[in-house]
Amino acid sequence: IGVVLGANIGTTVTGWLVSLLGFKVKVSLFALPAISIGFFTKFTKNERVSAWGEVLLGFGLLFFGLAMMQLALKTPENLAMVKGWMSTIHATGPMTRMWGVLLGAAVTMVIQSSSAAMAITLILAFQGVLDFDTGVALILGQNIGTTITANLAAIGANKAAVRTARAHMLFNLIGVVIVLLTWPLWIWGIDAILGGGKHNPASLPVHLSAFHTAFNLVNTIIFLPFVGLLARVATKMVPESKKAHTEDLEYLHYIDYSLVPTPELAILAARQDLGMMAETVMEMLDDVKVLSTESTVPHGDLVSKVLRLEQKTDKMAQGIVDYLAMVSRSPLTYEVSHEIAAMMHTVSDYERMGDHCEQLTKLLRRKHEKEYKFSDEAHGELDELITRVREFVAYTRKHLLTHEDILKKAYPMEEGINQLSKSLRKKNIERMTSNQCLVEGGLIFLNMITSLEKIGDHNVNISEEISGVR
Repeated sequence: IGVVLGANIGTTVTGWLVSLLGFKVKVSLFALPAISIGFFTKFTKNERVSAWGEVLLGFGLLFFGLAMMQLALKTPENLAMVKGWMSTIHATGPMTRMWGVLLGAAVTMVIQSSSAAMAITLILAFQGVLDFDTGVALILGQNIGTTITANLAAIGANKAAVRTARAHMLFNLIGVVIVLLTWPLWIWGIDAILGGGKHNPASLPVHLSAFHTAFNLVNTIIFLPFVGLLARVATKMVPESKKAHTEDLEYLHYIDYSLVPTPELAILAARQDLGMMAETVMEMLDDVKVLSTESTVPHGDLVSKVLRLEQKTDKMAQGIVDYLAMVSRSPLTYEVSHEIAAMMHTVSDYERMGDHCEQLTKLLRRKHEKEYKFSDEAHGELDELITRVREFVAYTRKHLLTHEDILKKAYPMEEGINQLSKSLRKKNIERMTSNQCLVEGGLIFLNMITSLEKIGDHNVNISEEISGVR
């Protein structure tokens, strides 16, 4: 909501640019060169130059459109037609002001841009088609229309996006009502501050730009102490189901959809939730280690807990991937886009690690149900392998929020797990062939080694992502 309040003030800059430059210089002189330069620089490989090219292209198109509209209104027939039509909504009383507000909202919804609607209003004012009061009514409508467009765009989006759109609508709608109730004060105040001239078409664009800025600035000052209240009202307007709300609190602690427009911060939040996934996998490995002891009853609460944790990692993975997918729809630099792709692979790796922990638990449950026994030697070997895998996952988790090169230690850790797994397989086969253990129990042991080794493989993938290799 704070970003929305600031954005409302920021959008008034367009009006000032049009008012101060659009009518005092021949904009076509620099509009076409700006479009040409902006178009070609937009496609350069340098991200910063490309971004500035896009800005230049946008301003060039804005002022070129402004020049075209001015040219069209210079035709007497067109000017007379527009004047005759606009005279029907001359904002002299409450009802005509409301018609002006509705027209401003409708035009903004149709053209999908409050900045373009504002530019049209300023051109009509400069040509003498609008008076100050009617222009103010149209601007108020544009502020409502832009929120309706945002609410339509939020259909099908996440709850946070819809709530933000609702809060924006409430903010602007209440502000418009305040202006309508105190109309004479605003008209007199703006004219007094600018030293009169509200009846002079040449000075009207500046008057309207000043009103637009004052409206959003005063509205923001009024609402700043009530941002929390506005958020609560928006939440009540778009309620979360109890189950979904509980799951969000339980599984995703850091992801915040209000950060989506700022990809760098959004990625940091997602990485923190990735850390929570890693800790969940570590907890599952701890439980598997306990379950592997003969004294444990594997069909008890601990098995149910591991299975619940596996479902938790699935839901966390889905939530993080959905979040990153939404972030990826924003304009991104190559580096950020590459990092998002790598993170999605990391999410998949953690999710697969959770699956292998589930498989380990089911193997131990089967061992218990069939009353298969592991020798003391086998128990010691399994305990050592689980410990090494768990330490490897913990090491990677420790560096998850960094971009340090951890491969000098990660590769030897993974190689150690692979060598130990190879050795344990050989020893287990020897026990099976010498009848020191049942074949069925030995097969469960071999499958557990395979699952633990795969967890190590997925974890080295994550180490490579942290180090920037993937």
